[in-house]
Amino acid sequence: MKKRLIVYIDGYNWYHAIFKRHPEWKWLNINSFFKALRPHEDVVAIKMFSALVVPTAEDPSARERQERYFRALRTLPGVEVILGVFQPREVQCRAVCLQRYTFQEEKKTDVNIAVEILSDAFQDRSDAICVVSGDSDVQPAIEWVARNKPQVGIYLYIPSLPSDQSARRLDYFKTKGFKGVSCSFLPLEAIPQHQLRNCVQLPDKTFAVRPHTWAAPTTGATT
Repeated sequence: MKKRLIVYIDGYNWYHAIFKRHPEWKWLNINSFFKALRPHEDVVAIKMFSALVVPTAEDPSARERQERYFRALRTLPGVEVILGVFQPREVQCRAVCLQRYTFQEEKKTDVNIAVEILSDAFQDRSDAICVVSGDSDVQPAIEWVARNKPQVGIYLYIPSLPSDQSARRLDYFKTKGFKGVSCSFLPLEAIPQHQLRNCVQLPDKTFAVRPHTWAAPTTGATT
């Protein structure tokens, strides 16, 4: 019998690490992608953590594209989208100008990931977990599972393009003595083969259509 596996995706982190520079990959079928990535486990749940972006004058339709993708993801079996929020934060420039400006800061995502990891571990919902994030804020939750649920397999994937990988480290958990935590870069080669259909039918019989700014891949799509 295959071990039960739950996947936790830090959507903000993997977007900026990978998909911001590859819009043709954004319409990703995370269900088929992770099942192909972990063929020896039974992927029982995939949890995508993100927050709805605030539209800007430069890109007023950004939020609508994001919502469209999330609606498509929710049609996939076992996929759950868990949202935080963006909040305005005012800061002062530390350079000569000393001007104050406001930017949007993502909130709650790290806490939401930690809560879900710990809740699933407490309730023995899986035999293994797969965390997709390069953010150090997820480390305490992973360490807790490694200490208190040593029977649970832990696989950490760092989202990173090959050109950026030399600046990233994979040995953190080993240096802390957590030999049971497997850490590697997220494999990217199969992403083009795991794109959703261009038109995804929703439960209300309407369709979520792939945004035209997300260029379609040259390879075939999966359901």
